Amino acid sequence: MTCVSIVAVDQMLGTSISLPMEMLFAADSYVELTRKPFPRLDMKVVAMTTQPIKMAGGLRILPESTLLQSHQSDLIVVPGLWRNPLPVIQKSAPLIDWLKHQHSEGATICAAGTGVCLLAESGLLNNKPATTHWYYFDRFARRYPKVQLQRSHFITRSGRLYCAGSVNSVADLVVHLIELFFDRDIASRVEQQFSREIRKSYDQIYYSMDDAKNHPDEAIIQSQQWIQEHYHRSVQMQQIAEQVDMSLRTFNRRFKAATGLSPSQYLLRLRIEMAKDLLRTTDLGISAIADACGFNDDGYFSRCFKKQENIKPSEFRHRVRSKLFSL
Repeated sequence: MTCVSIVAVDQMLGTSISLPMEMLFAADSYVELTRKPFPRLDMKVVAMTTQPIKMAGGLRILPESTLLQSHQSDLIVVPGLWRNPLPVIQKSAPLIDWLKHQHSEGATICAAGTGVCLLAESGLLNNKPATTHWYYFDRFARRYPKVQLQRSHFITRSGRLYCAGSVNSVADLVVHLIELFFDRDIASRVEQQFSREIRKSYDQIYYSMDDAKNHPDEAIIQSQQWIQEHYHRSVQMQQIAEQVDMSLRTFNRRFKAATGLSPSQYLLRLRIEMAKDLLRTTDLGISAIADACGFNDDGYFSRCFKKQENIKPSEFRHRVRSKLFSL
């Protein structure tokens, strides 16, 4: 089982935990439906006590266990807080210590909005990138000067620490986490159900200390930049390997080690993301989009698109545009 702890605190924004819970529940349901060999999710709402927690807006939630009763978590979701987070932070020392301990034991932590302050209080974000709700940027920077506040990014990552600046960006982040815990197919199914019409590519909106563009392999960064500039053309990996003075075998190995994807997977992922953007924003035909994104065969483009997104390009366009432009 994959243990997921949903943290509850007074005056939290309920949507910052209800949306991730429902998306994770959907992912777990798809695992059961497709009979894929992934561990099932065990989700629990945890808090400092088992007394009902009053959320912003007046709704109440009943925690299932206390922090002390909870087991080691694989994933922890920390909610956003309503208005000034300082009063909640001052009463949350046990929670802050618990987060620090859970992270030291291997937990991945995702914090939303001003809930990021709970991570900052623990020191976990010192000398690491983070973001928070835009309204509290200045106060956050003054209180946590050691944190590398990213004002222009909605999502940040540093190892197993994720910060999302808003509830909408939480949805983007959860789709990404589902892909990490399960696979692209399950993540795509959840994305279609919850946020297909509004979601941007995770790679377009997040900042990471160790993402595909911030790794230390300068030769691979150079090759990535070349791929991003020439994805719409015929791309030969042997040619790119020669440009960075590597054998094809060495190039493939180093690229995978740096980015987590093979060069061909990286190129295909980039082409599909570009195609999605054209499907959303233009009236170009499927053939024209395929050609513009480097696919010289419409059928191959459609097969690749459906394999990655679990939907045909024409169906993707219909769903997105009908929701974006209908009255």
